[in-house]
Amino acid sequence: MAGCMLGGGTAVNAGLWWKPNPKDWDYNFPVGWRSAAMKAATDRVFSRIPGTVRPSTDNVLYRDEGYKVLSGGLANAGWTGFDTPNDHPDQKNRTFGHTTFMFDHGERGGPMATYLVSAATRKSFTLWMETAAKRVIRSGGHVTGVEIECNGANGHAGTIQLTPNRGRVIISAGTFGTSKLLFRSGIGPTDQLAVVQSSTDGPTMISTQSWIDLPVGYNLVDHLNTDTIITHPDVVFYDFYEAWDAPIPSDETKYLSNRTGILTQAAPNIGPMMWEEIKGSDGIVRQLQWTSRVEGDSSFTTSTHAMTMSQYLGRGSVSRGRTTITKRLDMTVSVQPFLHDDYDKEAVIKGIENMQAALANVPNLTWIVPPPNVTASDYVNKLIVTANGRRSNHWMGTAKIGTDDGRTGGSAVVDVNTKVYGTDNLFVVDASIFPGQPTGNPSAMIVIAAEAAAQRLLSLAFPTPGRYGAQCGGKSWTGSFTCAAPLACRYVDEDLSLCAQAPKV
Repeated sequence: MAGCMLGGGTAVNAGLWWKPNPKDWDYNFPVGWRSAAMKAATDRVFSRIPGTVRPSTDNVLYRDEGYKVLSGGLANAGWTGFDTPNDHPDQKNRTFGHTTFMFDHGERGGPMATYLVSAATRKSFTLWMETAAKRVIRSGGHVTGVEIECNGANGHAGTIQLTPNRGRVIISAGTFGTSKLLFRSGIGPTDQLAVVQSSTDGPTMISTQSWIDLPVGYNLVDHLNTDTIITHPDVVFYDFYEAWDAPIPSDETKYLSNRTGILTQAAPNIGPMMWEEIKGSDGIVRQLQWTSRVEGDSSFTTSTHAMTMSQYLGRGSVSRGRTTITKRLDMTVSVQPFLHDDYDKEAVIKGIENMQAALANVPNLTWIVPPPNVTASDYVNKLIVTANGRRSNHWMGTAKIGTDDGRTGGSAVVDVNTKVYGTDNLFVVDASIFPGQPTGNPSAMIVIAAEAAAQRLLSLAFPTPGRYGAQCGGKSWTGSFTCAAPLACRYVDEDLSLCAQAPKV
């Protein structure tokens, strides 16, 4: 979605907005990106997008029968409830609370209603729609431009030239889009660059001696989704789907007149949210988030009193996948990222068993999926594991941030300043840099990462053009990749490039 619409997923998703669990930074990220270091960026983001648990302008939560049924059972089972979970971001073990949305004044808010609005007032800001970035143009490890393609009547095509020695490119195309752009720019595993070379891009692709071998596309992660379904007579379904074409007149009036009522809330009536940590037999603590919503699945029940509780397996999950590119230049999940590890599966099963036990005290609550005669273990073991069937669309990880340079056997694609290894002015700032999954829906955490990255980028010195004979490249080179005019960076071998006289044209 990041490359298909303005705002990407945050333009169309349910709008869940979580202040990160400190463990998400501390467990997943390198030094400099741990929770203490991220506090200032977190505060900046939440000062602009605080989020709300009651989107309606009258501060009323509508049709919360489902919330009351489940939260009552959890409280009686000893779980701790929080009205506003974002006030307790570090309390994510046997806790529950209202759903927090990035909404404001009864409408969708988030980055598009804040950051985009303020950016649009700047004279230096230009927004081009219907325009796709094809690849970055580079000389060795120094980017000199961006090649773009027209995707509509109002689009643009050609090459955007960077300001010499001072221009920078920040890729923010999402987990799949960023990988694709890097592949087409000659950055990634050689097997993927060979695919691009064999495509229609081949004749104009950067030469093989300038390829940068990095593990782009590996480390693909998503929240593994496992759905369960219950019914209870107090739960009442509200037909948000019908409301799209034919809303209940009184609800329509409330919303259009003063932004009140159930139409200010996200379909399909989400809540409560629940969290639990599961310590596996391997010693790793894995984080679960449960997202409840008031709707069932007609494959299992036609009841209008059903709730689906979706379990997300997040931080601590060991399983990883891979995204690759086809000769048609389409991205695909070639290795799905779910349940390659037995202890990941163990956590999923234990989480369902614990939820069944916690809700056992709720009168008249009936388990539909898994049914009473099927154990959690049997249910999970029989579920088909595919990228489409078990995804949450919280894809991350394919341009991992880290200190272990992927060119020399490490796993990282970008350094702690989000700069692509093997370049001096190319950066990635989006979900693809995340080393692992966080606790829950990642939108807020991604924006926080962008705030932190912006601060780092603004403090970075520009690369200094090298004099004659200066090193300007090499497999493990981390300095400047550009040379003072009229010199050019000349390839010697994979370990060395030097500033020398430019070839005559």
